[in-house]
Amino acid sequence: MANGGGKLTPPIAPPGWYSDPWSAASWRWWDGTAWTGYADAVHASVVTTSDEPVAAIRAGWTALIGMIVGLGLAAAVVVALFSAGFEAADPAVMVGSALGLWTGLLGSCLVAVHRKGSGSLKDLGLARLRWVDAAQGLGFGMAMVFAVALIAKALESLAPDLMPSGADDVLGPIADSGGFGTVAVVLVAVIGAPFFEELFFRGLVQGGVVARWGIAIGLVVQAALFALMHVLPDEGWGNVGVFVVILTVGLCLGAIRQKAQRLGPALFSHAVYNAVIVTLALLVA
Repeated sequence: MANGGGKLTPPIAPPGWYSDPWSAASWRWWDGTAWTGYADAVHASVVTTSDEPVAAIRAGWTALIGMIVGLGLAAAVVVALFSAGFEAADPAVMVGSALGLWTGLLGSCLVAVHRKGSGSLKDLGLARLRWVDAAQGLGFGMAMVFAVALIAKALESLAPDLMPSGADDVLGPIADSGGFGTVAVVLVAVIGAPFFEELFFRGLVQGGVVARWGIAIGLVVQAALFALMHVLPDEGWGNVGVFVVILTVGLCLGAIRQKAQRLGPALFSHAVYNAVIVTLALLVA
């Protein structure tokens, strides 16, 4: 069966060369758990235009460097703005740090698809969005809010210090600049963050780790990195709660992406979750 010509059902196929299910090449290597980026060169120049998933790109070092560069750029922007007289609650600080981070994340995705893939972000699961993605995102997003609320309540009952002190990262820019601050928070939290973070963590990181070590490890690794990126130096023990909550969100988003084999449902789920969190922060302020 190692050189069989039929399209096999992946869960029962042993490692070997099979007909490329996406027709980007004649043959593609199946490692026993997932399709890989190893393919023959007969049709290597063909770029698929369908919405079907493509073989995962393994670019771990590129992803790690991109995350480090993004965090470094975010810190540099914040320091520069502080030096220019801006305060922590100013919307410019939030927007500037987000743009710095996203530059690193998006940059690593672009480098990865150009060096290891077809050059298109479709290689990371960014296919055309569908109405069903929005519907699924609404349901999954609300379910994540409910799950996170239960986890946060349990952690707070164990020790109040394990939860972050507040939602100053959301309320600060709004209180400082009113309408402009509200627009900035929505653009960053509900639009920008879901797009760039899903592309990087669930697209580049999860896809590569799953292809190399399997689904379980892939889900945990991307979720842990996702949670670590949200840890704040001034939260102290509250970062325990931040890590656990964001880890849970990351695992849920990873499972949604893995099931769909596309980023659309996870992207909308992320956006809905963030929108609800922002809204609740405003209501209880």
